Amino acid sequence: MKKKISIFVIALLLSVALYHSVYFEKLDVKKERESTKDFNPVEKVDYFWKHELDDSFESALDLKYFDSQLADNPESLMRQHGKSVGITSTFCFLVNGTAIMNEQDADDLPVEIANSNAEYSLQIKYIFGNTARDALGFFDIADFENTMDFNAVAREVNRRIRKNEISKLDSLSLGSKIVFVGAVALNSERIPDEMDIVPLKIKAIQ
Repeated sequence: MKKKISIFVIALLLSVALYHSVYFEKLDVKKERESTKDFNPVEKVDYFWKHELDDSFESALDLKYFDSQLADNPESLMRQHGKSVGITSTFCFLVNGTAIMNEQDADDLPVEIANSNAEYSLQIKYIFGNTARDALGFFDIADFENTMDFNAVAREVNRRIRKNEISKLDSLSLGSKIVFVGAVALNSERIPDEMDIVPLKIKAIQ
């Protein structure tokens, strides 16, 4: 009798141990976990560049309009057209305008705008930060598992800008005029006199 009880207890313990050693999860949870593990910022940005980029450009403001609103009614400008991520005082915008190729190997190019209230320069050497990603308004932090992946997208967007757009300047001669769509960041707590624009699209005009 004691032998039967011992066998039963051993079998029960083995069953409990086996139950806890097997991991069950729903199929949709498994897919989400695997997609997070396999997150690829290159693929995500590549999809956007092929399918969504041109549509995003439709929200770009003429730089002259942006400049006048920045001087006359910055609160309205930020409320109506600014894009922000989370709780922040920084708002990002898409703008379009023209710049002049005034020197080779420059860090930036002067932007043409008559009687402007601020000075604008097109950044063509140091492309970093989140301005381009956030101004596009496509990438939502809520869609990402963590901030590391969200920031990886910003780095890939910047890399794509350097590869696809900045490289176009190598073939341009001095004095060439450029039309661009770019991203600019504005801090609502301090309206600057000088603003940097990150180019998202560059095209030389004859």
